[in-house]
Amino acid sequence: MLTSSPIPIVLLTLTAIASAFVHPTINANRKFAPRDSIIIQAFDDEQNIVIAGECRIVSQISRLLKDTQLELLSDTSKCRTQHPQSTVEADNEMRNIDPEQMVHEAILSSRLHLPFLHRTKLGPSKIDGAGRGLFATENIAKGEAITCYPGDAVLYELPSSDDEEDDFDETEDDFEDGYDEDEEGTETICLWGAHVPITDRWDEDKVFDGTESTSPLTAYAVSVDDHYSIMGHPELDGNPAYFGHFANDGAGEFAFEGPNSQNNSRASLELGLDTGEDEEFGVEDNIAAYVLKSLEVSNAMHRSLADGLHVVTVATRDIVAGEEIFVTYGPDYWVENSK
Repeated sequence: MLTSSPIPIVLLTLTAIASAFVHPTINANRKFAPRDSIIIQAFDDEQNIVIAGECRIVSQISRLLKDTQLELLSDTSKCRTQHPQSTVEADNEMRNIDPEQMVHEAILSSRLHLPFLHRTKLGPSKIDGAGRGLFATENIAKGEAITCYPGDAVLYELPSSDDEEDDFDETEDDFEDGYDEDEEGTETICLWGAHVPITDRWDEDKVFDGTESTSPLTAYAVSVDDHYSIMGHPELDGNPAYFGHFANDGAGEFAFEGPNSQNNSRASLELGLDTGEDEEFGVEDNIAAYVLKSLEVSNAMHRSLADGLHVVTVATRDIVAGEEIFVTYGPDYWVENSK
């Protein structure tokens, strides 16, 4: 049972753990701790051995990614065709990247042919108000790949420095065209995968700000590394091999809210966060409650493959057919999207 006294101390640890799992602050390259090791040995329904250290499906995807990388490196024309593009022509014109980075972006923003990864379906989520959710259509063992997280659009963080001022001059017009400067002085551009129809590509305002009836596409962003995040298009829902962006956070109702909210009180009771009769249940307590609950109910996490060429959703415990897939978005996601 957790009491109020260690909350400020454990909060940093819990937030760090949660941020390693998903939405915008995810470190997709993070490995499981030993108690959550993905090293498994088992047989699938076809009596194929699941390789110790990596499930057969994950290994198969990794090999395909590496083969595709070699193919595109040797065929510059095909790579240019598959390379993602911004809806802002100035973004495309000002970028001068080498062939390896071009190949990396082309694969990260692609949807490969993965018929062996049709293990999920979409349906009404069990979470009130969450809309659609992701459900397993077969039993999935801990450590196995469930689906991929699509890079229908890629966010690229372009670091700004004194050396780059001559190559990229920040102006008011630049930001009106969709650049987003954060506290660390980076600019963010959105690159659309070649497979996404022109009619389905959102303009920069909708990507970063959304509309009155539509959440911004950045709400679907998962970080891959220091420079790239990928976003799944909510309307591209026909390929079960790329359903990762439909996995909900099973503890979203415990997300960041005001100290006197009903969710705060419920979180306190469920998780034993005792603030005392005369103490208000505060923001830090609520974040800790959310993180604990989210980690408790999650059964999957997003993980980077093949040096950041793709992101796959992997089971963190055994999942039975019909069960909803839950991941942890992390407190930063809920704070950002509660604005």
